Amino acid sequence: MSILHVTPVYAPAWQYGGPIRSTHALTTALVAGGNKVTVVTTNIGTPDEGARTISSQVIDGVTVVYCPARITPLGIMSSCLASTAQTASVNANIAHLTGVWQPTMIGVQRMLLKQRMPYVVSPRGALSAYSFAQSRWKKWPYYYLFERRIEHMASVLHATAPIERDELLALNLGVPVFIAANICDSAPWFYDPDAAQQWRQSHQIPANEFVIMHVGRVHPKKNLGFLIDVAASLRTDRQWRIVFVGPVAAREKPYLARLKSLLPTERLTVVSGTGENKSLRAAYSAADAVVLPSLSENFGNAVIEALLCNAPVLSSPHVGASLMTESIGGTTILPLEKSCWKKALDHRIGLAQNERVESTVRETIARLFAPQSIASQFEELYASVLSPASVAGSSSAMTR
Repeated sequence: MSILHVTPVYAPAWQYGGPIRSTHALTTALVAGGNKVTVVTTNIGTPDEGARTISSQVIDGVTVVYCPARITPLGIMSSCLASTAQTASVNANIAHLTGVWQPTMIGVQRMLLKQRMPYVVSPRGALSAYSFAQSRWKKWPYYYLFERRIEHMASVLHATAPIERDELLALNLGVPVFIAANICDSAPWFYDPDAAQQWRQSHQIPANEFVIMHVGRVHPKKNLGFLIDVAASLRTDRQWRIVFVGPVAAREKPYLARLKSLLPTERLTVVSGTGENKSLRAAYSAADAVVLPSLSENFGNAVIEALLCNAPVLSSPHVGASLMTESIGGTTILPLEKSCWKKALDHRIGLAQNERVESTVRETIARLFAPQSIASQFEELYASVLSPASVAGSSSAMTR
């Protein structure tokens, strides 16, 4: 099968967050399964940002075409993204769009409708209630003028977890919703005690200090202020530390500065940057608890990566991956109440021996989120869209 994937930002623009990694993991897995995938994107966030010519390269077997673009107050704009996608669509069977609230995608959708090419849309959390609540004065008009039509005319909408499916169904778009989790290849993720020891030493964290770790970008949506409030109430006669691991955008530096002012320096460590798998594996291995108190998280790859590294997870009920893994083990979901989080963390800090997630949990997680497993689900989805039968009746994973 030949698949055209169009997205405003793609690898190696890792600083733009989880959707970039998740999209690349999917396209790579599809290629490994014998499919042909062409990604048409922009050069925003890449080393070639600002270049005025179209370029291409092959990344992990995926052909990626980069179009010149610029960032405007409304979002990413590229005058040639739609025409480049049209050229790439000649030999494609189906299109897959990832990128909501980006005006450059309007032309792409119009081109696909003109070409009568079916397409799938992955909002990846961008159509959540939380998202609509941000800058609502411009999002709601934009949604009804442009964005809603893109989703409404899609053959299928892709949700990464049941929590996102429910959000999409609430929009009453009249389009079936397909659930497929983000890919997480277990190979790079495992408990590495030697790397954990070295990681702690490199960040001046004592071996006996309980590390409460958040992995992900520093952003208000992650509800890190709540975490700091909880931490400020923990017992001070015990050795513990909050650690933030992830990118810090320039616009979020004042937010981070406020958070840092609320705890003593020795209680908070910030490891900024996107991080490679090896360094992140060391961080997860050094963590005694990985925490996600997010206000909204359609999936949350950090949950899966932490569990694969045998690190226990504490999560809010607004994280899709946590809801999917709670019954397997290793994940504890807590309401966003300060007393609940304080009690849970105080208990873990007071344990004589820090707990790691059982190996049987890791094995189950590795199987469920394996590249070949998720890629095969998408292959079935694409095939169902292309078949004469109705999409709604073609898969048990579809929901209207």
